[in-house]
Amino acid sequence: MSIVKRWAVTYTKHLKQKRKVYQDGVLELCGSGKKVLLYDDCEKLIDSKYLKNDEVVECGRTVTLEAHLVDIGVLEESRAPLADINVTGVRSTERHGAGSQKEWNALYTTQITQKAKKFHDGFLRLSVCGSYMDQVTLLNEEGVVLGSKYVKSSEFIKTEKTFELLNYLVEIFELRAVEGSKTNPEI
Repeated sequence: MSIVKRWAVTYTKHLKQKRKVYQDGVLELCGSGKKVLLYDDCEKLIDSKYLKNDEVVECGRTVTLEAHLVDIGVLEESRAPLADINVTGVRSTERHGAGSQKEWNALYTTQITQKAKKFHDGFLRLSVCGSYMDQVTLLNEEGVVLGSKYVKSSEFIKTEKTFELLNYLVEIFELRAVEGSKTNPEI
């Protein structure tokens, strides 16, 4: 049985548009090293391509498939989906290593377009997955995941700012203490 490498990626079908809408997914490189397979976040195959000899698949690169533009994130260790997140105001040179987490208290709503919005308590979690891509996860008070989004490490999310996830508008408040981590609120 051949070894399959998997990367967390963001992809878009908007190859030529200026404003692209990205989705979360997974890119697999088959054992031969010649074929890549693009899956959506539900593990459904959506595109594939045989690589040319000069094409390389690695973290931080962009690959163009027949119908999708793919930004490659971190190499996954297993077949389980990543549960990491990047919601910081920290530049990539100041970031902690993979696996570190931060959480913020937050208010969220699904009433994105309405003037009078009803907000709910929750929190936003940041788990650093690598030097290029991270994932933002919105959780309700009980810790149930409501939504997540991969973002580039260069995107800044700060306290007292607003962040948009698919179907949610999130207002970010103070940094929370995360159990089992040594988080410096000044970072």
